[in-house]
Order: sequence, then structure tokens, then C-alpha cells
Amino acid sequence: MLFTEFDAARARLEKKDLFRRFKVKGEGEPLEQVLADGKMKEQDEILVMERGGRRLAFSVAQIDFHHVAEGELDGQPYMIAYCNICHSGTSMVPVVDGAVLHFGARGIYNGLALLGDDETGSYWNHITGECLHGQLKGEQMQLFPLERTTVRGGLKRWPNLHIALSKPHFLMRLLGPYVRFVGKAGLFPPGFGFRDTMGELDERLPEMTSGLGIFNNRVQRFYTVRDIAARGIIRDEFSGRPIQVQMDEEGAYPKAIYTDVPDDGTSANQPMQLYCRWYGFSLTFTGCELYGEKH
Repeated sequence: MLFTEFDAARARLEKKDLFRRFKVKGEGEPLEQVLADGKMKEQDEILVMERGGRRLAFSVAQIDFHHVAEGELDGQPYMIAYCNICHSGTSMVPVVDGAVLHFGARGIYNGLALLGDDETGSYWNHITGECLHGQLKGEQMQLFPLERTTVRGGLKRWPNLHIALSKPHFLMRLLGPYVRFVGKAGLFPPGFGFRDTMGELDERLPEMTSGLGIFNNRVQRFYTVRDIAARGIIRDEFSGRPIQVQMDEEGAYPKAIYTDVPDDGTSANQPMQLYCRWYGFSLTFTGCELYGEKH
């Protein structure tokens, strides 16, 4: 799926994790109880992973710090990856040729978090799940969407939703507020060399424009939040299938579903998608389609 040739000369590649990964034990605790205990608030943001109808949530405030979480759900390995500047997050099956791989955030490329695996030291794109550099170059993990919502929105849709929370760590307490601030403000923190890792920006939109990116091997398209909110519902076509793009029930985040089959609420009825900022999507998928332009 290599959309743009990897340029190792401008990538920041590390041998060790840049951030402390979240090694999840078990399958979380009831989100309703977490809310009742005061550990989270209704307006707090969460990321929701789904596998075969089962869901597990993660705190955005915690994943802002960790960038990577890995564990098992229903006996199957999973990994979620997130870039707090671009806001792009995906869920993957971390299995290649039958072997389970383990990941951390080990670099920066195109201003985005770059994954590294423990087993081979290879580097992976956190949006496409493809190995860009190293022994496993060209391999690709199976991808699933991560749905972004609030605690309130999650409980409305899935009253029995569980959430995996990491234990407080002194680095999270020390750096967490700063990491969240630069992420929300759309600022590249000094000292990490984000700009040095970036290719030529696509100037069709301001780089920090938020939107929904949908993609497969043939088509990659970006819808701005502004357009989605203004239109209410966007009916479109994606790779030969009808889709509907709209804001979620909370009016906070965009989502896309196929409309040629009944919506059963699972990822099987959704194109691969992610809420993200324009720079991350357009640098990953050079020349991508922009909704509203002729294509």
C-alpha cells in the first residue's frame, strides 16, 4: 500500500520508545462505574475499538501520553496507535506471518508518530499499518477504525461499554498537561524536530484543519468538519458503494457508514476512517481527494 516513498533521511528514527506505551491487562472496567467513581467526566473524550461486536474504550487524555496501547480482547491481540498532534488514531491486529509483534512510538515522520516493533526493529506507519523501513518493509497489519466520542456519547450508545485505564505515572502527571495542550492547540512542540520530518505540505487547506479521512487501496478522501457540520448529512460514493457522512449524535465528531446494507453498528459497515488533521492525511496520502473538488 506504499502511497508515498519513505524518505529515511528526514525521518526521526529511535531505538527506544519516545513515550511510555500502555500494556493493557485484562479487558477494562465498566465505563459507567468509572464515571460514578469520579475517575472521568461526561465530557471527557474516549477512543472506542470494536472487534466482532465487542468494544473497548480508551481515555484520549491517557493515549495522548502513551501513543500506543496493546493487549488482548476476547483472546485476540490488538494494538491502537495515536498521534496527539494530528489526532489520527487507528486500531490494528499486530500479527505478521503468524507472529504477534509488540509496538511503541519510536520515531516521527511527516510530523506524525512512527511506530517501531520490538521483534525486528522495523518502523511502521500508524495510519496505514504498513511497514515503511526495516526487515519487514512492505508488510501490512489489518486495520480497524477507532471511533472518537465522549464518555456521555459512549454510554448512550453502549451502556455496558468497558474502558481500559492505565495506572497514573509520574511522567504522565508531569508531561500530560503539556502534551494535551499542544495537541489541542495544534502546535508542534519544540525539540522534537517535527517540521524537519515533513514533506511538502498540500496547501489546499490550512494544515491543522480537522476532518474525516476515509481510505482504501484505491481511494483516499478528506471531508472537513466544517463541511460536514454545515450540510448535516453528506451522501456520497466511495469506491463504488454509497456512503453517508455526518457528525455523531453528540455533534462532536464525524463518522461515515455504508448505506447499501443495514447499519449494525460494527466496523464491517464502515469504510476505514479516522478523525484527523489535514496535514497528517495529505502527507500520508499525497494527492488525496478533497470533498467538494471534482475527482
